[in-house]
Amino acid sequence: MLKNSIRLLVCVFILTPSFLLAKESDPVIQTIEKALEEYKGQDFTNAATSLDYASQLIRQKKGEALGKLLPEPLQGWTADVVKSQVTAASLFGGGLTAERKYRKESSAVTITLVTDSPLLQSMIMMFSNPIFASSAGQFELINGHKGIVSYERNGGKITIVINNRYLVTVDGRMVTRDELMDYAKRIDLQAIASMP
Repeated sequence: MLKNSIRLLVCVFILTPSFLLAKESDPVIQTIEKALEEYKGQDFTNAATSLDYASQLIRQKKGEALGKLLPEPLQGWTADVVKSQVTAASLFGGGLTAERKYRKESSAVTITLVTDSPLLQSMIMMFSNPIFASSAGQFELINGHKGIVSYERNGGKITIVINNRYLVTVDGRMVTRDELMDYAKRIDLQAIASMP
């Protein structure tokens, strides 16, 4: 019993520096600590700049997490690498976007997730308006979430609002309505809804 306790203490002492080193190597934590030092030194301009940079890094991590929720291609299709982008508040109100393009011969589908954008709220309000929404397409429940489906001839668009925080669009050209819906249903909407 005593030997096990000694082994446990030795492991804790050996691993503790590794955990501390891992924490210190996190660029977000490093940047926030730098901002704190600058603030304490009354270098307010650089402190604000460092905090802005830390915010961008955090949004990038969130964008990467969102990108992982975009689905794999349907059978016979190929997919591009996920692109995530953080837009500064000075451009279009700012926000976070994750996007992936899918292709099969002349067919193409693009899935886009948008969040943390002030402009998103005005778009959500427009889609909540029954008069506007009905002119934009047909209401459909997609994996338990409200969606508006607009489809004509060989292309269409599906728009889904999740928790009034995320806007998901599935945009397709030279595709069937079923293919468009299949892509929409493959998106892990529940995981998006549960994101902090």
